[in-house]
Parts: sequence; structure tokens; C-alpha cells
Amino acid sequence: MEDYVAIGYTQKAHGVQGEIKIEVKPEFLEDFFRGTLFFIEIADKKIPYFIEKIRGKEQLIVKLEDINTREKAKVISSKAIYLRQSDLLEEEEKEFEVAETSVYGAYVGFELKDKELGLIGTIEEVVEYPQQELAVVNYLEKERLIPLNEQFITSIDVKEKVIHLELPEGLLAI
Repeated sequence: MEDYVAIGYTQKAHGVQGEIKIEVKPEFLEDFFRGTLFFIEIADKKIPYFIEKIRGKEQLIVKLEDINTREKAKVISSKAIYLRQSDLLEEEEKEFEVAETSVYGAYVGFELKDKELGLIGTIEEVVEYPQQELAVVNYLEKERLIPLNEQFITSIDVKEKVIHLELPEGLLAI
């Protein structure tokens, strides 16, 4: 029998497209972002839900496969979410030391793609400053710091490990 670990909980439905707000304990953020699914207990059974996209910083907003309406999202709101013990990374496998306030650190290794510029590069590191987090990316053979915030991030594709951005014109020319 599979062992499960509670890593957070679903909150309320968000919008009309079936998205749902999720709270994940900081120590499980990297496990959550590196996975493609989580489980919710319904009728004494752990049911898998596959992640399509994640967005947000203060509040994670998740789009799940086959949850396409607000009504379907409401059914799974206010429930504990679980990962299988076997899905959790070992401490030595974790690439990021998750700080209490960090959300984006779990995205090390994800690609950044801008709407206009296309592929920018792969996140090598996330640097945390008091007001924001910055992705360290090698772009055109130079190390660049790219702000990770809701203003610039349009979506996060967890399966493909890609963060889609709309960066201000000229940001990478600095």
C-alpha cells in the first residue's frame, strides 16, 4: 500500500475556467513544482489530479487536466492535497534550499520563454531579494537577472518545465 504525505490544501475555485487556488507547505514546494500530479482524498480513496499549469506567487493558481469549469473546481476545493512518499525528493536531490518566502526557487532548471523573444534560456539559480526573486539565466552568452513576478509571468507549464513571460521591451538589453 502506497504511503502519502499531506503537502498542503486546495482553497477556492478561481475564475470560470476550472482553476483553483492552492496552498503548499514551503518544505514541499520543490516536490510540488517538479511533479506533474497530486492526490486528493475523495470517498476514502486518493484520486490523482494532473497539473496543466501553475501561476501566481503569493497564491498559487493551478489549472488541472479535466477540470474545465468553476463547478468542477468547487468539488475539489477545501481539501488536503497529497504526494506519494515515493514522489518526494530526497534531501540530497533537492536543488533549492526553500526559504519560507520563496516560491520560484523550485523552478531551477525550467526554461524561460518570452512572448516576443522566444527562448531566453534555462534558470540556473533563483536569487532572493527583499522585494522580489530573480532568475539567473545565461542569455546571449551573458548572465542576466530576470524578475520573477506576476506582472511578467503569463503561465507556467509544469509538464514541459517552461515559464512563459511577457517581459518589458529592452529589459534584456540592460
